[in-house]
Amino acid sequence: MSERLYFDLESGEETIRDDDGVEVGSLAEAMAEARSVIAEMADEVCAADPDRSWSLVVRDAAGYARHRLPIRR
Repeated sequence: MSERLYFDLESGEETIRDDDGVEVGSLAEAMAEARSVIAEMADEVCAADPDRSWSLVVRDAAGYARHRLPIRR
């Protein structure tokens, strides 16, 4: 059974919500997808303010955070 999960970016001061999400077969599949794009995101989100800490939050359709990954350069 598949489910739609969303990948939000969060810092202590800002949240960038994923309104589209992706259809995945499991949380493990979603985590593999998250890890594959996190390096690309690190350059973008860390460039403007390298001292700010960002995380990629995997959220389900109900809004619950299922997993959180730190974004580091």
